[in-house]
Amino acid sequence: MGTWSGVASAIRPYGDLGLIWVDAHMDAHTPSSSPSGNIHGMPVAHLLGYGDKNLIRIGDRLPKILPHNMCMVGIRSYENGEQELLERLGVRIFYMDEVERRGIAEVMHEALYMVTRNTVGFGMSIDIDGFDVADAPAVGTPAENGIAASEFLRAVLTLDLSKLLATEIVEFLPKLDDPHKSSERLVVNLMESIYLTKFFQHETTAAIEQRMQANA
Repeated sequence: MGTWSGVASAIRPYGDLGLIWVDAHMDAHTPSSSPSGNIHGMPVAHLLGYGDKNLIRIGDRLPKILPHNMCMVGIRSYENGEQELLERLGVRIFYMDEVERRGIAEVMHEALYMVTRNTVGFGMSIDIDGFDVADAPAVGTPAENGIAASEFLRAVLTLDLSKLLATEIVEFLPKLDDPHKSSERLVVNLMESIYLTKFFQHETTAAIEQRMQANA
């Protein structure tokens, strides 16, 4: 929650922050709703202004993110308490079954529209456990049947990322990676696809893919 509290504070004089949250999990518990008490399952609730009074005040005013400026993508593992909070607040949740039905490209384009329509910019928080376990084995809380990494990377190349302000990639645990370093390669590919797309927005998708291959 520190990342996005800081970004939201920095841009507050100019307007609100949008956020795309790619994850297998909602991470939207409060201390009172969490069965485990693990704080890593609570950042979303606190960014939205719910939870421990000290944590929700990190940075400047609260909430850091307004519910209609946030989208969650790839969700498939959650508990009733956090689902009830997010749905009551009106956060747009693209559950994994919707991603599979519509395709990740269409979902990401809709998510991008939703987080940029009323904001000065947006961020992307990407927990690699949002991807299929075969693509990202080096995570602490794996969940089966996730987003296909190759499809997500291709989708990113088609997005207008001119309003992207920051990206975080989390949950990567190198000691758990497979012999092919699949998770490590995914992290590198994510950063390349996102920021080559942002800074070479005028180029074609094919040209950006060539740049990625040249860096491989």
